[in-house]
Amino acid sequence: MKNRFYIFLICALFCFSSYGNNKKDSLLNIINTSTTDSVLSVAYFKLAGLVTINNPKQALGYINKSIEYFQKFSKEFQYQRYLEKSTIFRLIGTLDSSIYYNNLVYEKALRNNEQLYLCEVYGEYGLISLNQNDFQNSISYFQKQLTVAKKNNFKERLAGIYNNIGIAYGNKGDWDMAKEYFSKSLKDDLENHKISSLGNDYNNLGIVFIVNHQVDSAKKYVLKGLEYRYMCNDSLGIGGSLNNLALLENEKGDYKKALVLNDSAFQIASKGGFKQLLSDIYDSYDQIYSKMGNYKMAYEYVKKKNELTAFFEKEKLTNDIQQLESEVQLEQKQKQLLEKDLKLTKSEKQKQKQLAIILLAAILIIALAVFLFYFFKNNKVLTNQNLIISEQKHLIEEKHKDITDSITYAHRIQSSLIPTQQELQKHYQKMSVLFQPRDIVSGDFYWYSKINNLNIFALADCTGHGVPGAFMSFIGINQLNTIVNEKGITSPSQILNELKKGVVNSLNSNQNVSEKKDGMDVAMICFNETELNFSGANQSILILRNNELIEL
Repeated sequence: MKNRFYIFLICALFCFSSYGNNKKDSLLNIINTSTTDSVLSVAYFKLAGLVTINNPKQALGYINKSIEYFQKFSKEFQYQRYLEKSTIFRLIGTLDSSIYYNNLVYEKALRNNEQLYLCEVYGEYGLISLNQNDFQNSISYFQKQLTVAKKNNFKERLAGIYNNIGIAYGNKGDWDMAKEYFSKSLKDDLENHKISSLGNDYNNLGIVFIVNHQVDSAKKYVLKGLEYRYMCNDSLGIGGSLNNLALLENEKGDYKKALVLNDSAFQIASKGGFKQLLSDIYDSYDQIYSKMGNYKMAYEYVKKKNELTAFFEKEKLTNDIQQLESEVQLEQKQKQLLEKDLKLTKSEKQKQKQLAIILLAAILIIALAVFLFYFFKNNKVLTNQNLIISEQKHLIEEKHKDITDSITYAHRIQSSLIPTQQELQKHYQKMSVLFQPRDIVSGDFYWYSKINNLNIFALADCTGHGVPGAFMSFIGINQLNTIVNEKGITSPSQILNELKKGVVNSLNSNQNVSEKKDGMDVAMICFNETELNFSGANQSILILRNNELIEL
């Protein structure tokens, strides 16, 4: 029995504008008489809100008009209109489009920290998940919405959120949790005197009792909900309550009363065009006549429901096709506008090109005249300047030769301080060196010494290159000779510590701290046939062991 009642758990929908009391005729009159874009946008927006529930397809046309007029006078992001469009697409059944517009609002609201719109987006995500029968995800979104509402003190939205969480739990089959949240919604609406919402609250609690087969309690709550729905002239809600009461009377065996109630619900659904409610009323007729044993009438209503279901499917297909055609037309229109823009751009570019050629020709003629004038006037001056330049070139070449000779001499000095591979192999046959300086002299150097059967080898990268780097290499080589060969220090870590002190002392101690950027990165090893010790300053060592390359 409980599956028959899910449709009458009414979701709470939130709107930003209080346009419920506006009359459709007055809004249409504004649209017919006004020429102001802002006024037309607001009027179409309110019209969409008025008909969204009962005629979402018509509402879609109104909201598109509202967006169109809004774009004519403002470049602001249309939070309210895109949210309304998401709701409309959800009610039509085009969930992909609903999710698309909800995502637009979510991304913008998140970026701009618009808490009110984030609250509404989470609610819409929850309702979309309900439509997809993903009840756990729906609960998760409604709980996020509840957190935002409480954090920002959006008290007027709490009852509706409680109601929607209850609906999600009810559809999930957890009626205890559903009852808890429906009760919270009822309590909040009673405290805030929300007469328009109390009909839903009592009706939903009545359905919890229906599911638990507590017929008397269920009837009490459904009747109470019906009372408030009559007070608010809620036609859809009244039809749903009457249908619920009809099913309750059918459960009790009072078939005559059940048919009278269902007939009343049928009249409301037919007059209001509530097709989904009409489908469920046909279903109720089927149940009542089946229990009465009148299977012929039961079958007639089964056929009617099937026809209506087929109509829903056809309408959905038509909506999908129309939506696709609308997108195709929009794309074609954009393509036409683009082609028009390209033609205008091409025409404009041709004019600009012609003007540019004329201007360029004029500039060239003037430039040529000026050039010839100054050429003949300054020819003598240029000749004298060429002589001076020639003399300066000769002087620079001589200076360059002197500098090159000096650097070449410095290279010979540096080469004498750095051992060759042949000299290294005299001490250790397995050692080989690759040394290719970029300039004549190098800021990189290697150093070797052997003390007490220990091979000590250093590889250094000095700051700078060329001559400045070479000076640093002289300091490094000199310090290493002193530390190892004179002081007898063989521990790599101690050598580096001493080298640091020596380099600092060798450089100008009066420099500012920010200027002390001179130094060197060094890898230092000390080894014999059985053991190798390593220490590095911004340098690593690579070891090849069992075909595995290891970096220390």
